[in-house]
Amino acid sequence: MGTNNFVTKLYQCVQLTLSYLSFNIYRMINDPKSQLFIAWTELGTSFVVSNVGEFSRSILGSHFKHNNFSSFVRQLNMYGFHKINRTPRAQRTSTTSQTWEFSHPKFLRARPDLLDAIKRKALEPDPRERGR
Repeated sequence: MGTNNFVTKLYQCVQLTLSYLSFNIYRMINDPKSQLFIAWTELGTSFVVSNVGEFSRSILGSHFKHNNFSSFVRQLNMYGFHKINRTPRAQRTSTTSQTWEFSHPKFLRARPDLLDAIKRKALEPDPRERGR
């Protein structure tokens, strides 16, 4: 295999890896087994996770390498998703009653063609590293 072919294949693998999160979430939302805990909103411009504790235990681990909801949220943030906590403040201590909504301008119901456009945010350089 020539160097150009190798670089092309490597680039394609990296592209697939960058989009892995969005494809996996899209598949999870559309999985009938997940719909008690994660579903599109009525307009299809965002998705809702309900009963965070049970979602983490039952669903998250079967689609990702972990079942930690905080890690899931951190990954969403790294890919430009925005979080809206729909749970009233008084109920936020109970994971069974928590409902969270997430959105991204390119993550839309019936638009899997846009998933490739969802990229991980570039890391900001550490200000302490300047001038070294």
